[in-house]
Amino acid sequence: MKWSVLLVLLVLLGPHFSGVAASGWTTYHKSDQLLIEHRESENALLQVHATTQVRSSIGAFLHLLEDTNNISAWVANSERAIVLATPSSNTHLVHIYFDAIWPVSPRDMITQSSWTQDPRSKVLTLHIEDMGQHFSPEPGYVRVEQVQGHWELTPLEGGVLLIDYTGQADPAGKLPHFITDKVTLRSLLSTFSDLQQILSGYQKPYPGVLEY
Repeated sequence: MKWSVLLVLLVLLGPHFSGVAASGWTTYHKSDQLLIEHRESENALLQVHATTQVRSSIGAFLHLLEDTNNISAWVANSERAIVLATPSSNTHLVHIYFDAIWPVSPRDMITQSSWTQDPRSKVLTLHIEDMGQHFSPEPGYVRVEQVQGHWELTPLEGGVLLIDYTGQADPAGKLPHFITDKVTLRSLLSTFSDLQQILSGYQKPYPGVLEY
């Protein structure tokens, strides 16, 4: 079963953390290789931004995203992902399920993702949009709403890949954001922290993708 979770890193976003930067972003985590920050959007949803550098090819990242059978090995709190449709080789409709984490109920989301690559810079861009409103609710799950996501994969010198992600979503449900925020950001940190190690097992060419 192929294609990915993609937006999986942005479920249940919310505010209320310290460390506001001059750009308006609030720092949640900062280290030599990983930055995670967030801010509230104009429609009162929290936007999240994460950037990290890993030793990897672009193709390895796409292969990882396509390996939906292995999603729970690296995406924190994920349960499973199902490909609903593949309109084209670079466009995919995916249904993603997330486990319950007390006191947050199980969530699901349905997104459509598409990617393009600039042949000159070799930067690969992934855009994610919410499609959940077109499908019936899943019994036992709270449907995440207003999902938006944007990834940029930039190859650097020495076989290093810069991964930059920005996204937002409405976690829905009845819990206040300050509760769901903590779960989300902990999950986001765990997922991004595991990227470099897991990507090492996916280092092979991806059809149609230009590398360094």
